Amino acid sequence: MVQVGAFRRRAGFYIIVVAVVAIVYALTLAPSLTWSHWGSDGGDFATAAVTGRVPHPPGFPAYTFVSRAVVTAFPGESARVLNWLSAASAAMAVLLVAATVQKRSGSAWAALVAGLALAFSSWLWSQALIVEVYTMAALFSSLTLYAVRSATARRFLPWAIVGLSLGLGVSTHVTVLFLIPYAVLGRQVHWRGLAVGLCAGLVPYLLLPLRGPWPQPWGDLTTLAGWAEYVSARLYWGNAFTLPLTDWPARILAWASLMTRQLTPLGALIAIAGAGHTWSANRQQMLGGAISFALATLYAIGYNAPDSWVYLVAYLPLVALSVGDGIKWLVDQPWLTSAARSAVGLVIPLLLVALNWQSVTLSHDAQVMAWISGTLSALPADAVVLTDQDRHTFALWYATEAVAFRPDVTVVDQRLLGYAAYDAFLDAVLDGGVRGLTLASGGRPLCRIGEQDEVTCE
Repeated sequence: MVQVGAFRRRAGFYIIVVAVVAIVYALTLAPSLTWSHWGSDGGDFATAAVTGRVPHPPGFPAYTFVSRAVVTAFPGESARVLNWLSAASAAMAVLLVAATVQKRSGSAWAALVAGLALAFSSWLWSQALIVEVYTMAALFSSLTLYAVRSATARRFLPWAIVGLSLGLGVSTHVTVLFLIPYAVLGRQVHWRGLAVGLCAGLVPYLLLPLRGPWPQPWGDLTTLAGWAEYVSARLYWGNAFTLPLTDWPARILAWASLMTRQLTPLGALIAIAGAGHTWSANRQQMLGGAISFALATLYAIGYNAPDSWVYLVAYLPLVALSVGDGIKWLVDQPWLTSAARSAVGLVIPLLLVALNWQSVTLSHDAQVMAWISGTLSALPADAVVLTDQDRHTFALWYATEAVAFRPDVTVVDQRLLGYAAYDAFLDAVLDGGVRGLTLASGGRPLCRIGEQDEVTCE
């Protein structure tokens, strides 16, 4: 009876956590496609989910297959359905972090604070409201943290589960690979189990060629060379660690400021206290977490793109564990009254909600769909539209291919011209395609989207 009662209390606690997070996310969710919160890739992901083709490299195959299944299973506008997928992934990540904190500290209060602090951190919250891969990456990262905590012995099955969750995380976003040091340092690893699970988790990459028919805009996966070029994201190699050295100090300062804002200064201090407590109890475990977070941070800072901070969303669960450790440390301090302990913990998620709500909420964001409607309605029949920004290309792909609003319009991204796979795709779509910058459009009207979202036609 005692065990049944304890199970019911834990279940009730987790239901409360998920319910609170779900309500807040539902009230702030974007109603459809959005460019906010660096969400311009959403149109590409939503189009791939509806049409069954691959999105931009390296394919994010775990997300790609799940998103395809979700839009097939649930009726409604695909972008909104996928916004809900992001919210659900974030909520499950929060639940797993709370369960991990409960497991390692035995404190339900610490688990509650850590989970809600993660849920309402501006990075996770913002990505939970749009079509993107990062909350699913955080979900598999959180699952890995939970699995590592459960794999206390050198046995095959527990470590195969660790490897599987880690592999699925890498299949969602490759930066989850940096979590390996945390998983293995200071633990009795069953290496064969870990390897088998990891390989199983990476299988989605091998299944990407099944997402035909071909040709497609982003690559030719019908050959081994084409598959290798695509999954290695060769198209984007020029961004990795190419940030000018003169920009590093400003990036590092921005990183420190943004990281503090994820938890509030009070939460950051509590996380530091928790990390110090963990260090004194288990230095190798703490060292593994520090190495993982440092590698992810180094990659994010060095990646020459303004939105590279999103690569750290998958590592916020690791930070949330330190918040849980810090709250547990506070709970154990005899000099704090019970009311003071509760107030210190509760103020972190409440402050995060109050500080972030206005800047994060997208509940009334209709900018993209209004632009799509106005732009496509003004185009002549059978127009060929030239674009040179992700947000324009992907939004128009979504409208013409996923929603089938003006399917007579063909969208051509000028930046991809000369890329063999894209040219082959256009050859099939335009019956002759592209020769340099001249479109063999068969006399079809030619239009361009400008930097200020305006459209002009010849």
